[in-house]
Amino acid sequence: MVSKADLTPHTASATGAVLAWTELETELGWASIATSRSAICALILSDHSDPQGKKLSQAVQGAALKPAGAARARQNQQWIRTAIARLVDETLEPLPLAVVGSPFDLETWRHIQLIPPGETRSYQQLAQAMNRSSAVRAVASACGRNRHALLIPCHRVVRSDGGLGGYRWQLERKARILTYERDAALAQHTNARQNILIKKP
Repeated sequence: MVSKADLTPHTASATGAVLAWTELETELGWASIATSRSAICALILSDHSDPQGKKLSQAVQGAALKPAGAARARQNQQWIRTAIARLVDETLEPLPLAVVGSPFDLETWRHIQLIPPGETRSYQQLAQAMNRSSAVRAVASACGRNRHALLIPCHRVVRSDGGLGGYRWQLERKARILTYERDAALAQHTNARQNILIKKP
């Protein structure tokens, strides 16, 4: 088992399930989330509010969406906040994810979840970690099919030459998230070092 969180296969459009959706303005842009009663089916990022949920509807591949009621909306918004918090604090409890993808997609996404906050891996390195060195293009395509922004942190996968590569929620946002993580990691390292120095006799 390589994943930090279970990726439960989910076929909402096939089962006729209705997903509850909510949006929230965050420091990383507008976040829209679609959930079943027990898991997050999609989390997307955008520059603008999407009050009709049109972008989210595209992400969930035809599953029916309805605005979340008050209680579900509060839960959904808390899940969004936790998704952002986990970018820099993986001691927080993983959130439940329901995914749609091929076995190769799920394998790729599980390995992406193993990349620590503040670090990156190239598409080539990710393919090698999966023992699929010749599948670099397939790995990149699986990243592009991820519909769980932040939760499956495909923003941590970059090109071998250091370029950002692709990101379905805009390259500028990818760079911003990476900077957000690195700044937090540096601050944590500095605080830890200061605590060690203070404890010295």
